[in-house]
Amino acid sequence: MKKFLVIAVALMLCTSAVFAQNKGDKYIGGYAGVQFQSVSLEGDSVTDAGFQIQPELGYFVADRLKIGASVGYGITSGVHALTLTPNISYYAPLCKGLYYTPGIELGLAVGFIEGYAIPGFGFSAHLLTLEFRPTEHFGFSANLFSLTYIGLTSDGLLLNAVSFNVGLNPTVGFNYYF
Repeated sequence: MKKFLVIAVALMLCTSAVFAQNKGDKYIGGYAGVQFQSVSLEGDSVTDAGFQIQPELGYFVADRLKIGASVGYGITSGVHALTLTPNISYYAPLCKGLYYTPGIELGLAVGFIEGYAIPGFGFSAHLLTLEFRPTEHFGFSANLFSLTYIGLTSDGLLLNAVSFNVGLNPTVGFNYYF
């Protein structure tokens, strides 16, 4: 019975209408999720869960090739971070209305630790991201696996916070296409 339900849901997802991402399409959206990572501060390391939220704007420069920019906020182990992140993703159709959307981000960050603002940068590769578009204007995405590195340094304060993350980071997103 469970196999039947899984097959039925998969068929329903794959038989919905097709809404391709064409050159010139735009969207506004974003995502929220949890992350599990290790934060190192002056030789002390803490592994903890965190939360992130990241609104985003995007534009398709070619069919199925999207560039975008997002502003995000995250907190892990008492470290608050603000990010400004340009990104790029490719939309590979799996079946009607379901897309595999791997992408990369490279951005600037400011971390706030114990009252100090520490500048830095970040890189993220989204390796297992899927988007489902049930209608022409709405899309739902899930990032199930990513590789992330965020480095924050300030030599004057002798603080160095480094986060390196490989693993399961589920995030759920919503996009409105216009």
